[in-house]
Amino acid sequence: MTGGDDVVVVERLEKIYREGFPRRIETAALTDVSFSVPRGSIFGLLGPNGAGKSTTIHLLLGFIAPTSGTIRVFGQPPSSPLSRRSLGFLPEIFAFDRFATGRGLLERFDALGGGDAAGRRERVDEALHLVGLAEHGGRKIGTYSKGMAQRIGLGQALLGHVELLILDEPMSGMDPANRRSVKQLLAARRNHGLTTLLSSHILSDVEELADHVVILKRGMIAANAALSELRRGTAAMRVVFGIVEGVTDAASAAALGSPSAAQGEAGFHAVSCADDELNVLLAKLVAARARIVSVNPVQGDLESLFLELTGPERAAEASA
Repeated sequence: MTGGDDVVVVERLEKIYREGFPRRIETAALTDVSFSVPRGSIFGLLGPNGAGKSTTIHLLLGFIAPTSGTIRVFGQPPSSPLSRRSLGFLPEIFAFDRFATGRGLLERFDALGGGDAAGRRERVDEALHLVGLAEHGGRKIGTYSKGMAQRIGLGQALLGHVELLILDEPMSGMDPANRRSVKQLLAARRNHGLTTLLSSHILSDVEELADHVVILKRGMIAANAALSELRRGTAAMRVVFGIVEGVTDAASAAALGSPSAAQGEAGFHAVSCADDELNVLLAKLVAARARIVSVNPVQGDLESLFLELTGPERAAEASA
């Protein structure tokens, strides 16, 4: 579903690459992909390597054309310069002039983006301040650490009046302190109306930031929902129990139907199950004379859901 205040709208998107001679070998990178990115949200675009994330980003930016389907960015097709007027982008792999200063680099990008010379210093100052490099703008980029280089890249993406920020692995290789500062920045800019499309393999960061996620698998959508809804969908019940004297661990494990389900925990055992399986599990434990210590709900995390949805694909990649 799409709304009237969506910054990005993608409908029935398909991208097929044709190779060989005479281009008879077809590889479907994306198939029937539809989603929308609400204004002022942080939107997670996830998937294993080769799932179609980079292809999707390149299509949104107009670097490549779709085979079929429609894309609208600010209501315009990616081929229109109007779609990029208020858009900032940081690719996964980038290389800036190591002999340029941070300030000089941002001034160059501001000029390339059509910024007026009169307000350039103010815009560059603001970008340096936002990414925590106000005191390092005069240093050459070749002297920057990995985290500082990532942040100056983020600074160029935030130059000017940016309303949509597209980030491909923006925190790759960053230490925890730099990751925290970037996450705080993205959360703060969301409060000022910035829309961010974030592609990352650091699922804990996406889970901390995102309002909505799309998970791609082999070029198709495996999940598309608000993060809160996905978490509810993976909720489970966690039962902690002890073994009554004279009853072996193996007997209780066998009662669960899965000897590997129970795991040692400070002299007790724990097992998780879906809500609708709880009564059956408790009955098995009672029959096995296990002493039930606690029963608590456990909300599933994004990583568990991601692995559940993409596991077969990842296994196939590992065996290839």
